[in-house]
Amino acid sequence: MENIPDDHSVELHYPASPPVFLIGASGKGGVDAFRFLAENIPAHFPATFFFLLHRLQKSSVYKHRLLEVLRPKSNLEIKVPDTGDKVKIGAIYLPAQGYHLTIENNTIIHTEEPSDEHWRPSIDVLLKSGVREYKDRTVSVLLSGGLKDGVKGLLETTMQGGITIAQSPEDAYDPVLPLNALIGDHPKYVLPLVDIPALFCELAGYGCHSEQKSIAQKAAINAAMKKEEVKEQN
Repeated sequence: MENIPDDHSVELHYPASPPVFLIGASGKGGVDAFRFLAENIPAHFPATFFFLLHRLQKSSVYKHRLLEVLRPKSNLEIKVPDTGDKVKIGAIYLPAQGYHLTIENNTIIHTEEPSDEHWRPSIDVLLKSGVREYKDRTVSVLLSGGLKDGVKGLLETTMQGGITIAQSPEDAYDPVLPLNALIGDHPKYVLPLVDIPALFCELAGYGCHSEQKSIAQKAAINAAMKKEEVKEQN
């Protein structure tokens, strides 16, 4: 592979402050990934998080369980907000069962529209709404999962000047969604789940890990390498 940067030449990309993290996943791997993040994102974190586990419309899988699983683990306030709630820093928000979660004027809205989405809630709907609201403050993340829900949201994030991240496919319980992220958007950072909390700290300018900048550098190099691999395969 040619033109792969090293630790000294790689360009790191940062969101505007304060960042808003929009994170999508699916299936058992997604639940486990969210549990890990909730436990390892430090208290008093100077940003906002949205965790969305997409579901088929009318599916009862994981119904009402995600909040119960995550709340005992979380260092931050974690909640299913009501429509009309203002978005606050230092919180993790989950969508209501059977509704898309969107954001307008820094206010949370649960909606059944668009009704033709295969998924409800949909990762794409959250990411597109969030990045149109927060522009270059947005950090959109795809973790373990299947199919392509979220890839269009990554593209929208890139177009609006936000930051995109994918879990390393070889690290994911279900690698399909991270692989589709690589094919469809070429994220700025690609890294294993265990390093994602440190990357979040680096992107938010919150000094919690001694090696967080080097982790960001490695994630940027990995993203560049994966981009070259995708080019070669196509």
